[in-house]
Amino acid sequence: MNLFEIFLIVVKVLVLIGFFSTMAAVGIWADRRQSAMVQDRVGPNRAVIHLPSNIVRVIVLLPPTLLGAMALRPALSPFIPAFAQVRLPYAFQLLAITTQLAILVGWTSLALLAGVARRSGPINGVEEAFARVDPRSIFYAGVAVHAVGFAATSVIPAASVVTAACVTSALLAAVFFVAGIYTASRVPDGEVPIRLAGLLHSVADATKLFLKEDFIPQKADRLMHALAPMIALFPALVTMAVLPFGKKLCLLGDPGKPADWSDLGRVAPEMGRTFMCRGHAVGMQIADLDVGILYVFAMAGTGVVGAALAGWASDNKFSLLGGLRAASQMVSYEVAMGLSLVGLFLVYGSVRLSSMAEWQGENTWGIFVQPFAFFLFLAALVAETKRVPFDQPEGESEIVAGYFVEYSGFKFGMFFMGEYIELVFSSALLVTLFFGGCELPFLHNDGVTVAFGDTHLFEYRMNHLAVVLISVVAFFGKTILMAWLQVFFRWTLPRFRYDQVMKLGWTKLLPLSLANLMVTGVLVLAADTAGPAVKDALRIAADVTQAIVAVGALAAFVALVVGLLEPVERKKFLQSTAARLASAAGGTKTEPQQA
Repeated sequence: MNLFEIFLIVVKVLVLIGFFSTMAAVGIWADRRQSAMVQDRVGPNRAVIHLPSNIVRVIVLLPPTLLGAMALRPALSPFIPAFAQVRLPYAFQLLAITTQLAILVGWTSLALLAGVARRSGPINGVEEAFARVDPRSIFYAGVAVHAVGFAATSVIPAASVVTAACVTSALLAAVFFVAGIYTASRVPDGEVPIRLAGLLHSVADATKLFLKEDFIPQKADRLMHALAPMIALFPALVTMAVLPFGKKLCLLGDPGKPADWSDLGRVAPEMGRTFMCRGHAVGMQIADLDVGILYVFAMAGTGVVGAALAGWASDNKFSLLGGLRAASQMVSYEVAMGLSLVGLFLVYGSVRLSSMAEWQGENTWGIFVQPFAFFLFLAALVAETKRVPFDQPEGESEIVAGYFVEYSGFKFGMFFMGEYIELVFSSALLVTLFFGGCELPFLHNDGVTVAFGDTHLFEYRMNHLAVVLISVVAFFGKTILMAWLQVFFRWTLPRFRYDQVMKLGWTKLLPLSLANLMVTGVLVLAADTAGPAVKDALRIAADVTQAIVAVGALAAFVALVVGLLEPVERKKFLQSTAARLASAAGGTKTEPQQA
């Protein structure tokens, strides 16, 4: 392994740790925000940074300026010899991408402008005109323009593609520049408070934990008390090593020699349906182990040691009870969690996570072939992460805070961060096993191919780097959605009693996992021995599920955008007897509450 290969591993490690740490902080904010919504208060929004308006304008203007400069480079290539000239094979991709991006940035900017003008009031004649426009109408118009743009770029003759690509690149750059300049002009003069929707609160909390006193009980085991949070955080960090977060990237070069720095910019322009790299293949995975999911179970199983050790070493009866609860709960649900996936292993024919994701890309997502296993695994996984409704090891109403009741400062922060990193990792694992991983419906190494069996309806070849980037974004996007779903559990489901948790694991999930395994084994054997007609029918059924996912995702995206752009009207009403009595007595205090 040379220095270049070590560099690639370090980059992948930084990408995953950065994403998991950021999502853990966002998860903490989301939990607190949902608690505030339940209690009808402002939520985590006190942390604020006051910056001079000129600095804020620079911060706002910098990203669109950089993106505009990148988009402008192909447009200037005919006039500046130092820039790489736009060639014909690359020009087709450039034309399509820049056209769609220009339309996307355009309607998004106008919809945001209309929403801000309606909410905060217009400051000029242009905003007055947009304030009278429903932002949803702008979205619908933008979708129509996307379709027109795709049709228009498809009929441009090959002789004019290079010129058209340069024009659309310049148009995209202009849209970025105009959006950035106008946004910067709306920044008010003077000190500008920056809250980032309350996300700075998580940063403030982390800083506070660094500075707080590290309290250790007088009769505690100081060594074990210090080791416990490290052991609890360890599995959350090392298990991410085997997660495939994107398709493989092909760097052109001599396959007989190790990859070096000269290969970094030599990305293969296109790739066939089957990944065949004539150079060096770079997997979007830190370590592609043959034992994949078994490594995850082995490393995740060490987390029980940290919880049990923390409970025992703290010299506190509530801590000891929490540690015992955590140990028994995690060991119990590990059995059901592992057995619920054995049927999935039979279908995929592998325990390597990258092979599982590839199988789902070529066939269908795991949730369609093992829907029952998904719900069993999800229940066991939530119990393993000790989150509501399975948070008995730290039940505040029973044992104060459980196994980390005697922890403070940075050690408590390690437990806290470990829990939320586990939340994000469990979401990523669910995505990898049941939701296609980095794969998207009909997106393959060579581009988009919509087909049902042997009938091809649509084909669109794409640049290899674009396919890899889309797969990376798809994996992280799916993980965010699944993490949001698990956060939503916390403020939706009530906590179980401890005896109910243990009964659910041993008498419900375990027998159901065994039954699912036996049924899956029979069905897999029947499918393997079936004739060609049955296999063709299964192939078509798999393609139909891909179409269902694609249509459902598109409909969900449209519904989400329309819901976000819908004007919000807030109305307060009196619901309880206490509220009516307070109103009759003259009302309550009206100053805003802060979390």
